[in-house]
Amino acid sequence: MTGNPLVIIAHPHLHGSSRVNRRWLSELRAHSNEFDVRDLYALYPDGQIDDDAVADEQAALESHDLIVFQFPVYWYSCPALLRTWMDRVLAFGWAYGGDRALPGEPGRKLAGKRFAFATSAGDSAANYSATGAAGFTFDEIMVPFRATVRFLGATCETHAFTLFATENDITDSDVEASAHSYLAWLRDIARRDDIAGERSAVMPQPSTRPMGETAL
Repeated sequence: MTGNPLVIIAHPHLHGSSRVNRRWLSELRAHSNEFDVRDLYALYPDGQIDDDAVADEQAALESHDLIVFQFPVYWYSCPALLRTWMDRVLAFGWAYGGDRALPGEPGRKLAGKRFAFATSAGDSAANYSATGAAGFTFDEIMVPFRATVRFLGATCETHAFTLFATENDITDSDVEASAHSYLAWLRDIARRDDIAGERSAVMPQPSTRPMGETAL
């Protein structure tokens, strides 16, 4: 078991057009002694996660207590490969299906672990509200992910670390500030004994524009 958080990144353009998530990754790599990183699109460029890969992913999860998913928000959800990863890796008889939600129980291998989410969103924070363009708060958008974690018998940070309005000519200084805030947030949740769910980690927002993929 490693004491480092495991950060699982899912971004199809991480090493191309991405600015925010690519900068976040460089911050993680600059502190590689503190964080273990898995870049799903680099590991599985064809989008296929076979049985051997499933075993590798499960072993990585089992060896970490804190797991953080980092991804851009696409269509109020996650990129396709992360959805595939969840379908394949969080398998019946390993991630769920046990009689009791106890660590080590058959079908409950993730019970008792801690999860958190770090996201970038093209739209503005203001549009994530009952009266905004999205019609829902960002916390509500993230409910399916939190519900998944709860079903696994694990705990989850209530609020995702989120940088909004990444598609509206976000400045280099905005991106740089978000990377330092991301690092501080990761360190904070890593040193806590338990996830305290009521603290929000939302970055100041540049402005607004509909969602896209370029800068996320």
